[in-house]
Amino acid sequence: MKDLFIDATERTPAVRFRAESCELSLEGESYPEDVAAFYGDVIPVLESWSESDAVRIHVLVRLIYINSSSMKALYRIFDILDNGRELGKTVSIRWCYLVDDDVMQELGEDFKDRFPDLDLFLEVVE
Repeated sequence: MKDLFIDATERTPAVRFRAESCELSLEGESYPEDVAAFYGDVIPVLESWSESDAVRIHVLVRLIYINSSSMKALYRIFDILDNGRELGKTVSIRWCYLVDDDVMQELGEDFKDRFPDLDLFLEVVE
C-alpha cells in the first residue's frame, strides 16, 4: 500500500489516503472532465488495501457536489470497501453533508441502503 494525496481543484475533490493509518478522505466537489483518469488513481490504492494485511479502514466522505459519472466511481469505491468487509476487515465510513443539503443527505442514505453491512454513519455538518 502507498499513500495517495491529490489536492482539490474546482472540479475534483481532495483525496487523502494514509497507508499507515488506513484513513481515506474525499472532500470537495466531484465532476472531473475525465472521471476514469481521476478515480483511476484512487481505486488501485483501495484495491491494494483490500488485498493487504490491514484489518481496518476509516473513510470520511465530505462531498458537496457529485455528478453521475463520479457517482459510478464512488459506487466502485464502496464495492471495494464492502469486499474488504467480507474478508473480515473493519470498515467505518462517515458521510458528512451540510445541514441544508438534501441531495447529499439522500445520496448518503442511498449508499447506506445499498451497502447495509458497512458501518456507514451520516453526519450533519455546518
